[in-house]
Amino acid sequence: MLQKRILTAAFFIEILSATYLLADPDFAALASVLYFLSGITIAGVLLFLPQSHLRLPKKNYFKNTFNSYKLSALAMMGVIMCHFGIQYMADAPLNYHDSDMLPIIQVMSHRFIEGHWAEVYNTIPNIWQGVKPIYLPAMWMPFSFAEWLQIDIRWITILALFLAFSVPILLWDPFASQRLSLTYKIGVFMLFWWLFANDSAGLVPYTEEGVVIINYVWLAIALLSENYLLIGVAACLCLLSRYALIGWLPAMLILLYVQRKRKQWLHLKISGIACFTLLVLLPFGWTIIKNFITLPGAYIDFAARVWKDGPQVFAISLGFAKFFGPNHIALQHYLLITLSFTVPMVFVLVCAWVNYQKRIILHNIPLAALKLTLAIFYTFVDVPYLYLYYTSPFISCVLVSYWVSYRKKEKEEAAGVGLENSHFN
Repeated sequence: MLQKRILTAAFFIEILSATYLLADPDFAALASVLYFLSGITIAGVLLFLPQSHLRLPKKNYFKNTFNSYKLSALAMMGVIMCHFGIQYMADAPLNYHDSDMLPIIQVMSHRFIEGHWAEVYNTIPNIWQGVKPIYLPAMWMPFSFAEWLQIDIRWITILALFLAFSVPILLWDPFASQRLSLTYKIGVFMLFWWLFANDSAGLVPYTEEGVVIINYVWLAIALLSENYLLIGVAACLCLLSRYALIGWLPAMLILLYVQRKRKQWLHLKISGIACFTLLVLLPFGWTIIKNFITLPGAYIDFAARVWKDGPQVFAISLGFAKFFGPNHIALQHYLLITLSFTVPMVFVLVCAWVNYQKRIILHNIPLAALKLTLAIFYTFVDVPYLYLYYTSPFISCVLVSYWVSYRKKEKEEAAGVGLENSHFN
């Protein structure tokens, strides 16, 4: 199937551009362009693949011999992750002079588990002579479990990455298309080895991005299953951990309205509002929302400081900021905002119109719009720290695993069996 070959090739290029192509700074500009183009390609190809109908595995899933081997693979992967994690924690103790993200989150988590909810977002006097926390609730709250257990909070990152890698492994069926499966395996292994064995990634020892990644992986799974209650919760978690999703949400609501899917529209809104209420309104009230709204505007000044103090951030990472330079920060920022909202909206409306005309039936529009939104957001993000760019490839891992393993369902469709059968059967 041509679409699956294109999908797998674009996935491999996306992984390569976010990992080993960056090992040589001279290829950073090329990697930035390839990362963007591969993301756009994946989004486009999704429209021409069969409609996803992911279902939960049945009780006999692990009775299959190969599926039982996956448990051994997951166990081995977990051991490797723990090995590198322990090494990172020993070599790089939490120190805000090296990176202040995790130390700030640790203080926020400690305040939260102590019951001082009203003080969570107060200034932290012992970090940089006073720093005000800005992290969204779904980003820092999971680290509260580690703080409550009095263990290194980076174990939460390792657990999140373990789950993020486990999902595509459990979805994967290597017998569906062995050549594509080989390419897919190489790509996933490259991502895994880069994140855990390469110091330049910095994801585990210095960042909280593992939580963001798993939130977006859950959203991809929810979209594959077409469960709009889960989609609402997952979308809320994504939005409350990283703003990358912000242009996709209104596009989704408009798409459901245009398609007259009122039940799904209602489920999405109810679950999203319930999640937002539990994570934001009840513990912190309306005041903190004002801070969240003003955050994006502060990135122009922040980007200017980074260009002055650490221009190498732009030179060795992905994104198009390196092409705009320090004199066009405002232009880049306004393009980020404008394109993040308009492109997904126009995209879903055009897709809905094409389906209405019934000239070509397009599938997986919400998933394609999500991938497109992330490609736009991370390409034009103000300050392109490298750890930001792994969320989108993880979603690609899930999507490619699902469709590379789609052979049996295609046969069932050809035989007229229908789409209600489990992907895991």
